Amino acid sequence: MKKHNQVLKQLEKERAADLLDEHGLLCKQMPFGKDCNPLYFGKPHWTNRFDKNRDSTIGIFAAIWVSPELMEHNQFAYNIHSKAIRKLTDYQLTSIEFAQDFRERVVTEVADWPNIRLDYGPTNLLEGRGDSDLDNFAENAGRVLQGFVDIHHHIDSLLEASLK
Repeated sequence: MKKHNQVLKQLEKERAADLLDEHGLLCKQMPFGKDCNPLYFGKPHWTNRFDKNRDSTIGIFAAIWVSPELMEHNQFAYNIHSKAIRKLTDYQLTSIEFAQDFRERVVTEVADWPNIRLDYGPTNLLEGRGDSDLDNFAENAGRVLQGFVDIHHHIDSLLEASLK
């Protein structure tokens, strides 16, 4: 698992500056819990996830991660969360409507993502699992990252439409 987290850190180093410059996307590996160091993606106006001093996480963000349980099945996970978006002060949002609108927009674009599911509740917009074989992990995680980049404009347009 340590090597997988190093791969995610390398992916951050390789892509973070370009993602910020080209798309305004933050890309940062951050600890979560005891053994998990997900690589997170999002925009500052989408989420407070990147604020170390936050009381709780709100907003929309994506993540790629490994955990001991996932490694037992030779998998990594990825998702896009939508947590307490009604608390994003610049927008008038409801979780259920946002989730439905987002899923309708991306369903065909994400259809070939590994083991993708869009049928979770409104706080988990999508989730999937990929093969974590170390020989292919950097490529597989990079492909998911590029997928997030390719669909992020849908989040921007839904948020823009809900400005107060």
